[in-house]
Amino acid sequence: MGEGRTSATGRTRRKKKRMRRILACVQAAVLVTSAVLVDRLAFPLRYVWSLAAMPEVAARAEGELRVHFLDVGQGDCTVIEFPDGKSMIVDGGDGDEECVRDILAYCFALGIETFDYILLTHTDSDHAGGLDEVVRCFGAETVFVPNGGGNENRAFASFMRQARKKCEKMYVSQSLQTIVSDSDEYFYYVMWLSPFSEEVAERETGGSSANENSAVLYLEYAGRRLLLPGDVSEVTEEKLIGDFRDTGGAVFEKEVETPQGTRTLLPDLCCLDFLKTGHHGSETSTGEVLAEYCVPQEVFISCGAGNAYGHPGLEVVRRVKQYSPEAQFYRTDETGNIILTIESGGSYAIVSQGGRSEETE
Repeated sequence: MGEGRTSATGRTRRKKKRMRRILACVQAAVLVTSAVLVDRLAFPLRYVWSLAAMPEVAARAEGELRVHFLDVGQGDCTVIEFPDGKSMIVDGGDGDEECVRDILAYCFALGIETFDYILLTHTDSDHAGGLDEVVRCFGAETVFVPNGGGNENRAFASFMRQARKKCEKMYVSQSLQTIVSDSDEYFYYVMWLSPFSEEVAERETGGSSANENSAVLYLEYAGRRLLLPGDVSEVTEEKLIGDFRDTGGAVFEKEVETPQGTRTLLPDLCCLDFLKTGHHGSETSTGEVLAEYCVPQEVFISCGAGNAYGHPGLEVVRRVKQYSPEAQFYRTDETGNIILTIESGGSYAIVSQGGRSEETE
């Protein structure tokens, strides 16, 4: 009898051990499956640490419009916070893993849950590289995409796959597209000055390269004006300035409907407050015509420290200084992330990680 009880007890113990192993295997399978689903459908797990690496960024005050020029090495990424609380990201860097983590961490620090707008200016991988992961993590109500321009690389293809999954509305960028504020008190607008139609682009600029097909954005708020020219060269710059000058600006005049009624938008490229240099400060951009006509007062350059291209070119600085001797330059390779804040009254401040700042009334 004693031996029978011992045998039964042993079988019971073995059965319990098997059950514990089975339960452990099931739990592990559930965890792995959950992790895979989260990684594929919601948040890339290799970027989880970005949640713990969020930089300290002060909250945007009411009525402020902020433009964040992010340090993404030899790439490009700009985040815009509009005064009505909407948000936009323009380009996503070159896909370097550390830069992607920094972009995600920065966006989380701003409190962004879903972008209102995502724009890829053109297909080059130093602009499209990390934007697929931005789309995976945040998505967007509206995404603006380039027409391809014959340079449909892997980074661009990956971004497009994610955009089709995660973004509600998709538009191909074209001139005279607009984003317009719903607020009359804090009215702002963004207008695409290019890309031109294929016919015009081919005739006027050659139109064959991804750079010439870049979206060029004009942003106006509280009487302050910013130009974001993507990677277009002097050829496209001269076309834009020439058309504007020859028509007295009417070429970009547009009536739009807002909740407060019809408004006429009329961008002004003469004597700009702010300019982001084209193509990371390349000497093939920010040419003589643009520098002379736009006379920018504050100039932003996105480029990588010690980059192999020699960006920004000394000739670019010379051109701007020739026509705007008091112009100030802010470079991500020297100062890290740069924040431009425009208040509702038109005063602005520029602050960088390196501690340099300037305030203007």
